[in-house]
Amino acid sequence: MERIKDEGEKPEMNENLSQLVRETPADTGMVFSETDLDLPAEEVQPVVQVVEEAAPAANVIGISTLADWFEANTQQLDNINQVKVAIRGVNSDKTLIMAVKDVDGEVDADGNDKRTLRVFDNADTIPVLNLTPIKMDVYNNGFQIIYQQGDVFIKTYGVRTGLICTLCTSVNGQLVPYAVVRVKKKDEELAIPTEIPTITTEKLAAAADLESLQLLYKQSAKAVETLSTNQTVIDWLLERQASVTDINHHLQIDNVLIALLK
Repeated sequence: MERIKDEGEKPEMNENLSQLVRETPADTGMVFSETDLDLPAEEVQPVVQVVEEAAPAANVIGISTLADWFEANTQQLDNINQVKVAIRGVNSDKTLIMAVKDVDGEVDADGNDKRTLRVFDNADTIPVLNLTPIKMDVYNNGFQIIYQQGDVFIKTYGVRTGLICTLCTSVNGQLVPYAVVRVKKKDEELAIPTEIPTITTEKLAAAADLESLQLLYKQSAKAVETLSTNQTVIDWLLERQASVTDINHHLQIDNVLIALLK
């Protein structure tokens, strides 16, 4: 049957294709390269570079052990001395003994400061911030070390589970807390934000929420009549904290101040 030609088909093109097929050996295939074919040029897609947004800046502080840190910084502490003794059966790398000056400033018959011995077992696993200290105090249930990192002051509390760090800003020469972060024994560093909240003069002069103060800190009930502004509350709480020797009580006062000054 004779094939019906398409009206759009060109006779010359059909004849050339027929001749090409006849001249091509049946047992070999013909391979065309891209240069033999009249293909449209491939559109090149532009390369888009993705730039990741930088994470918020933070101060990263290394973590050391109490044993190593105290050995390196004991000269910075005028109220605490390291006591090195050789006791049979006691590993001096793990057991740290300190002679802590009496907080009342009492002296013995020879005029020497009275000191109390404090023993820290497993001092090679107790975490502390690897910074030069401003001050260190030792209590019956742990210790407190105060540091400065840039404009941030850090009050750290050594407890059984690790380290609790209260971030503070200096307001009229007082360390006012604004956040609390924790360090576990397995942590190798602590990242703290560089942004520090500003406690303005207006905030300090504003009327204190004395009702909330009494709910958060029941001991304030007898003192509320003498308190009025946020500044007076700060003064009273920090003065009370200075005489506290229990870490849990210190942390309670820190948290009360953070809640009241938000």
